[in-house]
Amino acid sequence: MALETILLFLITDMMLCLTPGPATLVIVSHALPHGPAGGMRGAFGPIVGVNFGNFIWYGLTAFGLIALIQAVPTAYVILRWIGVAYLLWMSFQMFQSRASALARQSARSAGFRKGFVNGLTVQMSNPKALLFYSAVIPPFIDPNGQVLLQFAILAGLTVITETTGLSFYASLAARARKLGRADQAQPLFQKIAATVLIAAALILAWWNLTDSAVQSAFNLTQGKIV
Repeated sequence: MALETILLFLITDMMLCLTPGPATLVIVSHALPHGPAGGMRGAFGPIVGVNFGNFIWYGLTAFGLIALIQAVPTAYVILRWIGVAYLLWMSFQMFQSRASALARQSARSAGFRKGFVNGLTVQMSNPKALLFYSAVIPPFIDPNGQVLLQFAILAGLTVITETTGLSFYASLAARARKLGRADQAQPLFQKIAATVLIAAALILAWWNLTDSAVQSAFNLTQGKIV
């Protein structure tokens, strides 16, 4: 996998992970309580659960996408363009979003097991996760390369970005229980993240138009999966 592809994926995934969503709200709700049940310790369980859910999604996407590439190469090319459209749609949603969801979370304490289950359940039932793995991932996969290895690399990168993003909000919740400052900074951050995602979408669109791997996908009969 090319270094520029890895860097672009890191930037794109980091912006998506740092944008508050269902997983973020679960992390915050477990980090808010005072005492040993809250803070980073309380957020550890759901963070692990969310990452475990990501591995499941990657596994489902990897084998499903491999079958798709081999059976219907043109559909894979279409998926790449859907990925570009999805990033642009996410950017539009960020620019339009004004309300802060973080401050409305109520504190509750839970052990690691419950936190893990909550994080896993939210990640597996999150419609945005389905869109991410079915639309955003394909543009970063070269069908002429080692597909499974590429998925493994992206999965490892997602652990880094997901853990970083969720730990960021858990730290905010642990240090400022009312999250007033985080809510004030959220609108500005969302606009910055939206701008970065637009740039990533434009780069992916350029790759789709010029990348020889995309053109060869039309004639692909069997991808290299090992």
